[in-house]
Amino acid sequence: MDPRTCAACDCELEADPIIVTLGGRTVEVCCAECANLLGEAQAAIAGPEA
Repeated sequence: MDPRTCAACDCELEADPIIVTLGGRTVEVCCAECANLLGEAQAAIAGPEA
């Protein structure tokens, strides 16, 4: 079986990854820092709120 990797940094995931919803899609990340990075990326893509 291929190892699962973090959606943000491609590190191999451990037994309990952090689940993040990004653009309506669920992804797994290795740590809170990567979860924050993906959240910031989504906010940048969404643009300023009106």
